Amino acid sequence: MPLSNLTDHLGETGNKIQEYIKSTAEYYKLRLFKNAMKFATSLINMLILGGIFMMFLIFISFGVAMWLGKIFESMLTGFFIVGVFYLVIFLLILFFGKSHIDKSILSKFSELVVEDEEEKASEAETEFLYNDENVSPEDISFNKAANHE
Repeated sequence: MPLSNLTDHLGETGNKIQEYIKSTAEYYKLRLFKNAMKFATSLINMLILGGIFMMFLIFISFGVAMWLGKIFESMLTGFFIVGVFYLVIFLLILFFGKSHIDKSILSKFSELVVEDEEEKASEAETEFLYNDENVSPEDISFNKAANHE
């Protein structure tokens, strides 16, 4: 009898471990999907906003080049000045701004992962606090919490 109880408990334990592994794998699949979607939406937003800004920049550049061309009485000179302006900006960013751009991009995308970790920690804390008492956070109001102190 005790041996059959032991084998039953070991069988149940094995089943529980398999269920735990399956649920953990599903959790990490969902988490990976969530992070991938956050990354994809951020990338698409940046591409759309960057595209719109580039269109704005192109029209402004043409306008400034034509305006300078009228001032200098040569369209070629106006476009050359605008081209040199963008070349100077490119060189400044290449030599001085590359590390700043890298840091800002890394911090932006790391915020997506950090926010996910903070959400996970908050959910775990809420589950820990309210699971033992079978009380949900919605059942507790500030007045009830003040009365318990």
